[in-house]
Amino acid sequence: MALFTDGPCVSVNDLAQQESGLLDVARTAGINVTAKITLAHDELAADLQLWLDRWRGFAEEIWRPYLRLDQVVATPQIKRWETLQALALFYRDAYFTQLTDRYQPKWDEYARLTRVAYDRFVSAGMGIVNDPVRQAAPPVLGSATGPQKGGSYYASIGWLNAAGQEGAASTPASITFPDGNLMTVSASAPPSNAVGFNVYAGASLDALYRQNAAPLPPNGIFTYVPGAVISGPLPGAGQHPDFIRPLVRTIPRG
Repeated sequence: MALFTDGPCVSVNDLAQQESGLLDVARTAGINVTAKITLAHDELAADLQLWLDRWRGFAEEIWRPYLRLDQVVATPQIKRWETLQALALFYRDAYFTQLTDRYQPKWDEYARLTRVAYDRFVSAGMGIVNDPVRQAAPPVLGSATGPQKGGSYYASIGWLNAAGQEGAASTPASITFPDGNLMTVSASAPPSNAVGFNVYAGASLDALYRQNAAPLPPNGIFTYVPGAVISGPLPGAGQHPDFIRPLVRTIPRG
């Protein structure tokens, strides 16, 4: 699972799968769906931060360190919550932009479902990692002389922490070169806690297999040889929670 701070947990396609008429309404009403997703993500970030900032008992202050937003994992419950929040924001805008009553029931329904999703998130708890590894930026690709056929190749990388946990893999990068060249892969802007990275490469986006047997150092350069690895792990989605923090609603006394 990706970290929440890696960016929005859902895509335009995720929303379109949930609501088949979304893209048609977006064109008619002139609504930027990506902007609504970003806004929903920001609103969830504010709510998550409130949970992280809540008052804790003295004993907990001693044995548990303060938790940060970048430690929160984008669990399925958070993804569902963000999906419905984005849809509620979308149909709210559609209603006010078009002033058409047909959009208000969808706005109301998605607002209701957002509250249900939030309650389920609270019931499930907040997934936390101890040593978060952010998503890698796309790799830097180059070429080196080699006796290989030219073509188009793709690569993605993922950073590793000292415990061997891998963050979400980067968006793939691509390069095309003529015969007599090999693709080189290097990383940029390593996180402060990164001890190395893995390389996933191939001639197809559907077949990016891990190429290195051992993690590469942050400043390492990997030379990809087509066909050397034809199966293995694919780019990962990120870290799984190390623990689940319960979220308990309290009723003020008085």
